[in-house]
Amino acid sequence: MLRSIPAFFLLLLGQMTIAQTAVPPVTFNFEKAELESHLMYLASDELGGRRTTSEGGAMAAAYIAKAFESYGVKPVPGMDGYFQNIPFNDVHPPLSGSLTLGETTFTLNENMLILKGGKLETTATAVFAGHGWVDQEAGVDDYAGLDVKGKVVFVLPGSPGAQGPMEVFEAMKDKQIIAAERGAVALFELYRLNFPWQFFKNYFGKDRLEVAREKADGGAGLVYGWLKEGTPNPVAELEKGAVMQVQFTTTGIGTKQLEAANVVGLIEGTDAVLKNEYLVLSAHYDHVGIGKEGGAPYTETDSIFNGARDNGMGTVALMAAAKELAANPPKRSVLLLACTGEEMGMLGSAWFVDNPPVPLEQMVYNLNNDGAGYNSTEHITVIGLERTNVDELLYDAAKNSGLQITGDPAPGQNLYERSDNISFARKKIPAIDVAPGITEMNEAVFQYYHQAADNPDTIDYDYLLRFSQTYTRMARMIANMEGKPAWTPGDKFED
Repeated sequence: MLRSIPAFFLLLLGQMTIAQTAVPPVTFNFEKAELESHLMYLASDELGGRRTTSEGGAMAAAYIAKAFESYGVKPVPGMDGYFQNIPFNDVHPPLSGSLTLGETTFTLNENMLILKGGKLETTATAVFAGHGWVDQEAGVDDYAGLDVKGKVVFVLPGSPGAQGPMEVFEAMKDKQIIAAERGAVALFELYRLNFPWQFFKNYFGKDRLEVAREKADGGAGLVYGWLKEGTPNPVAELEKGAVMQVQFTTTGIGTKQLEAANVVGLIEGTDAVLKNEYLVLSAHYDHVGIGKEGGAPYTETDSIFNGARDNGMGTVALMAAAKELAANPPKRSVLLLACTGEEMGMLGSAWFVDNPPVPLEQMVYNLNNDGAGYNSTEHITVIGLERTNVDELLYDAAKNSGLQITGDPAPGQNLYERSDNISFARKKIPAIDVAPGITEMNEAVFQYYHQAADNPDTIDYDYLLRFSQTYTRMARMIANMEGKPAWTPGDKFED
């Protein structure tokens, strides 16, 4: 019977069957032209590189808040509209300083850095105190039997057993508190790390922003710094038990009080139960500023670090998701967080989780959006792939946009802990970072990453549209998933 049906009819029948079973295309409440308009403004010269606490940074925050309001995104009850204001100290290194131990003199910005403390001129006893670490539960007390009151303490970097620079940096604050509580006037860590001193000095030896706490940080009044040992090395003799005096002088750190803001919005979920759980969508809107602030080469004709890729694209994708989800809310509630201070050390997101507008235990997932650029418009990068139980949803969302997922392009560079997702992970909230497609860290990335050339007219806006669609799909699928988002069992942040 079928053999008597004309071939063209069979072809038509097949086409009709396909048409009836094909999945209709997903429509969005945002378009390419709108996304391009957002990025052209956020990464424009007018905003001056969006440096945290700058006028351009405040203009960017106001623009994002206005967009949230126009989309129907609500402020979080109890907040100052859409703004979570953060007090900052603009910290300036000392003008001069020197330390003489034995016959060796260490000089500021050559082989010595001062990161904290006021003006000080002293001659005191030098004390070596191991790592300068105390952990009663682990039975560690490097100060046992030592009298350091009024003395200058020299210690090994980090805590005992620390692996990698991040653990060393994270121990800084606690080591200052421990030394100050025991009466030390100054604490110096010895630069015995496996990456260049020049890199460390350039990062910590320049002007920087710090969050200004309402209460004085532990260690207030203590001078804190780092020494780069050379030859001869008097610290080696001190380490062996030699009794030595130290002469130390510094003009002290200078500070100026400033302010910047996270931009926060709320989309209430539709499910009577799940709306009490919050998916946090985050992206930092700050960048590195103008000229010397940017820390990279620039010219007179192009000295503004506009940050179209880092993180203008991520901010625009966050705004796109805000518009789409506000128009059609998912089951779980969604917190939209445009962070300030990421380029200064994830300061905005750290403030957010330390001062949460809703209880932390109700934040079930953080889908961060931050990248260094892209070298593949066929991919979307997920840093933290396989660390949580949502990977299947991520792959489905990317596939629907015609993109492929690629994982961490540089596992040795600790990228997971270098963006705002880490602030949530440290609070045990499952978190990943979504970024534009990077298959490897190569010249196509570095020619724009933190460079003055990263301007909005260099962006592929067809790709930005697909990237934003994918991020939005990921957000919706996680917000609607039946089970609760969770860490993969055994992940280091699970406990």
